[in-house]
Amino acid sequence: IACINYVNLTTARASHKMQETGVRKVLGADRFQLISQYLAESGLFFLISGILAFAIYQLSLPGIVSYIDHPLALTFSNSALLFLGAIASIFALSVLTGLYPALLISRINPLASLRKKFRSNATGQTQFVRKGLVVFQFSISLVVLIAMIVVNQQVTLLKSKDIGFDASNLLSIKYNTWQNKGESFKDELLKSPFIEKASITSWLPSFGGGSMMRRVESPDNTGIEVEICYMFADTDLAETLGLEIEKGRFLSNDFGGDALPQSFYVEMDSVKKAELEKRPSLITAQAAKLLKVDQLNVANKDLEAMPVGIVSNFNNENLRTSAKPIVIQADKNPDRGSLLMRIKPGSEEKVIAKINELWKEFYPYKLLEINNVSDLLQKQYDAETKLLQFFSFFSALSLFLAALGVFGLIVQVTEQRVKEIGIRKVLGASVQSIVMLFSKDFLKTIAVAIIIAIPIGWYAMLQWLQDYAYRIEIKWWVFGLAASVVIGIAMLTVGIQSAKKAIINPAKSLKTE
Repeated sequence: IACINYVNLTTARASHKMQETGVRKVLGADRFQLISQYLAESGLFFLISGILAFAIYQLSLPGIVSYIDHPLALTFSNSALLFLGAIASIFALSVLTGLYPALLISRINPLASLRKKFRSNATGQTQFVRKGLVVFQFSISLVVLIAMIVVNQQVTLLKSKDIGFDASNLLSIKYNTWQNKGESFKDELLKSPFIEKASITSWLPSFGGGSMMRRVESPDNTGIEVEICYMFADTDLAETLGLEIEKGRFLSNDFGGDALPQSFYVEMDSVKKAELEKRPSLITAQAAKLLKVDQLNVANKDLEAMPVGIVSNFNNENLRTSAKPIVIQADKNPDRGSLLMRIKPGSEEKVIAKINELWKEFYPYKLLEINNVSDLLQKQYDAETKLLQFFSFFSALSLFLAALGVFGLIVQVTEQRVKEIGIRKVLGASVQSIVMLFSKDFLKTIAVAIIIAIPIGWYAMLQWLQDYAYRIEIKWWVFGLAASVVIGIAMLTVGIQSAKKAIINPAKSLKTE
């Protein structure tokens, strides 16, 4: 966009270099010398800009590394190829950007230039190219702006969608080996009036889909397999998560067979395997519907479990993937896993203090890591959040640069037509009509940019959204909002500058030296 601004502003200022070019040609300068001079000017601009860019790059590098939360694999300091490539790119850009204005100005007829008449056949072509470049840069700005709005909507959906359980007031202790003291540690925690429920579980929100995955054949579609997620925990997992029971009952220690002891898994034989197929389990409503589970307390050969309760559906993974059927089974006094705790609102500091106190007593030589489950779930979408921030920054930057280019062009146009403005005012034209005169031409250009950018932005973001199982629908107002912002910025820029020229006393603009 900045390069387009350079081309447009250089060609717009061609009239100021007419006499200089004419005199140089009369004195014997050939076209190659003129082109070389203008390319040298372009190269100088890019050289200064390149030096500043490298300095800014080095200064901002620590901040960028901190922001993306990992070191950069390639930097100018550790990759000579990258550094040389950047220099070559800057050189190529300077040549490509400066070439068209150089060719245009160098072909000026010396006689016409000395008479201050720049009426070559290239004038119409120049106007066409200039407008085409304005269309291109505003199209870029529009696509980035559309992307920013869509990403913002998708991030909002990811962070606010109901995932089937209440993540607020839910704390977790990272995966740990409990050394046969896990149940005792949990019981001591539950003595605190601020902890309502707790569960030792092999599954933790944001850490995978479950302890185990199995594929079973769909009853409705022969030959098509569906994936079932299995979670192993103590009997309190569903209630700790806040799941609702839709049919049957929760797992409970009051029923002796609901939780299997660790010793059960030692020396597994055919008898024990048969017992596993009758293991009391909770299943989600999705699993019950998918596998047509109509009766509880009946062994299901597909699940290799005996459903005793159906709980509400919940998302066991992030929202990039769709919710899967889930089976929850209980172990007695699990020796490995995380610990989930449902606490009373506003009691987090007191609960953390209590956990630290008990941890020193039970596990004095182990590290303790406590997390808020809401924070863990939000971290799943850090990439999308940062993408939104990138799009917001570059959207603002691209719009600023595009507006800057329009500002430069309208300054040139109004200076070249200052006498016309004076004549129109003498003949009774109002300031508003003069502003509309200049705005109309730019409005047509931006309208073309909108027509080009909308299908590109729609298609690009539609493809991006395909990566998400839960995604927004791109509404028509997204494009209307983006177009309105671009039109507003451009028209404000044009309006202010043209109004400045329109309010000048016509006597000043019409006087001749």
